[in-house]
Amino acid sequence: MSTICPYCGVGCKLRVNGKVIPENYVTNRGIMCVKGATLLDTLDSGRVTYPLQDSKEITWSEAKEIISRKLKKILRIKGSLGIYIGAQIPTEDQYLTVKLGKGLLGTPNFDSNVRLCMASAAHSLKFSFGDPSPTASYDEIERAETFFLVGVNPASNFPVLWTRIISRRRKGAVVIVVDPVTTDSALQADIHVKIKPGRDIVLLNSIASVILDSAKIIPEGFEEFREIATMFPPERVSQLLGVDKNVIISIAKRIMESKTIFMWGMGVNQTYRGVDTGILISTLAMITGNLGVPGTGVLPLTGQHNSMGAREAGALAGMLPGLRYVNNEQEVREVEDYWGIPRYSIPRSYNTITDMYKLMEERKIRALWIIGTNPVISLPEASKFKDLLSYLDLVIVQDSYLTETAREADIVLPAATWSEREGIHTAGDRTVGYLSKLRNPPGEAKPDWEIVRELGVAMGFELEYRSVEQIFNEFKELTRGRMDDISDMTYDDLKYGHRWPNNQSVIQPRLFRTKGIEYETDLEIETNNLFIITGRTKMHWNTRSRSSKSWLLSSLGQDDYIFLGQEECSKLSVESGEEVEINTNEGQIKALVKCVDWVSNNTAFMPFHWGRANRIMDWRADPMSKEPAYKMLRAFVRKA
Repeated sequence: MSTICPYCGVGCKLRVNGKVIPENYVTNRGIMCVKGATLLDTLDSGRVTYPLQDSKEITWSEAKEIISRKLKKILRIKGSLGIYIGAQIPTEDQYLTVKLGKGLLGTPNFDSNVRLCMASAAHSLKFSFGDPSPTASYDEIERAETFFLVGVNPASNFPVLWTRIISRRRKGAVVIVVDPVTTDSALQADIHVKIKPGRDIVLLNSIASVILDSAKIIPEGFEEFREIATMFPPERVSQLLGVDKNVIISIAKRIMESKTIFMWGMGVNQTYRGVDTGILISTLAMITGNLGVPGTGVLPLTGQHNSMGAREAGALAGMLPGLRYVNNEQEVREVEDYWGIPRYSIPRSYNTITDMYKLMEERKIRALWIIGTNPVISLPEASKFKDLLSYLDLVIVQDSYLTETAREADIVLPAATWSEREGIHTAGDRTVGYLSKLRNPPGEAKPDWEIVRELGVAMGFELEYRSVEQIFNEFKELTRGRMDDISDMTYDDLKYGHRWPNNQSVIQPRLFRTKGIEYETDLEIETNNLFIITGRTKMHWNTRSRSSKSWLLSSLGQDDYIFLGQEECSKLSVESGEEVEINTNEGQIKALVKCVDWVSNNTAFMPFHWGRANRIMDWRADPMSKEPAYKMLRAFVRKA
């Protein structure tokens, strides 16, 4: 039987029959990576198989009674419940949780962990094109002539896509990488522009300044954009960034004269100016005419396999099903009417996880329901967040694995995982696929939708769903007439993959908009400090809840270090294997060093999988998307 890989946003289809092999599916074209190949190793270790209270097994009846009784009491105070959900679970499960949380319980404190990865990209796309969706699909890789990659390392993080990009490069395509780190992708690129963290805005404005007079699409706000961009001519920017002006000019000409796909990742999204940087990249696509034509488009790369589905389901704070928004009164009313709930049941304001953190500090949130995500490791100020959990009256964790967060919960609910549930997901290029169930979950674990339904019923709501397909049929009607319309699709249709809208690979945007975006000098740091960039490694994924269960991935992915450049190591008089002390405004940790030649310019790299960097990560975030700036942690490092 076949199903979809649960790791990244590529959404590879895999055949499982005692081993895992890739299928020739619309997103992966017969390719898979090592993480997908080792999936069967991750299913049985470290699982939660029975409900737990204070680490002791209890029955489902007991768990539901405790949760419903406590929540009914807590919910007497408006806004006292927070719900934080992961994007690794099927769209139907997320949709039902949204219906219960935002609709029936009416909590404004509901967010997805997509906030940590794709919120800035969604804001950028919504501003630029009127819709939070990529304009190109993965199929356009085979038609593109140039790949313009900013702050993303597909060679390590999206190896299936990188294989396709490199295959295209062998046929003459050009790969341009903008990254402060000499990543695996940068090493194989035709052009690598290595700049200090946060300087993307300067470079992008400069590239635009070369081609402003030849713009092929004139977006709304173009004159304001022109006024700022002309302040960054290549001659000036060459001095600011240490980049040859001829490189800037050649990049501008290349993307102007060739079919270009613009890709970006967490190196853009997870910065103080993530939304603005995404708007600038989108503007380059506009003025070079690289939109609406085969082989062109903007395609921010998605880290989780159902991040797009989370937006479609309305799991991201401020959103509702069908890519609707809470700040659009007509759209909110459409959902309330469809659900048959009274007017103003859905809050017209909302709080992101960034806001919820503060509300927990202020003791305004008294209960937190965490579903399929591990914030004790993944959130900024992670140690503080762990402490805050102990102040709440009720912490519910619903997960497949006994994560670090689950260990802090009052009640742990065992959830089914990959291959143990069915439903749909949407890959990062708008491809909706069907997730087959291949085996039964262990013990008393259940699909997330069943758990949400049973808790809702225990609290007095009519959620009499008998199957996940019944939820799918309800959800898809909320997409009718919307950009993400799958209302006429069935599960059988989606087994072959369907790209909304109308199976289009390339979208012609309905809006073209930009603005002037200036560089902020407060991104500079003192000479004796570093910017620590956090990120993923090739062998692990997110907080290692799944990938650490594979012996092969764990043995090959022992990268819990701070990676320093050779010059920095010399300055600190440290060698690989020695320990350093890292100080930030949020605290101090110690870490082992690896001295490497692929970081420099007052930067360091730390994998986030083990949570070490997040313990001292400040909660500076993009002001529009509220996405934390994981890629720009200011730190002072010295030998321990």
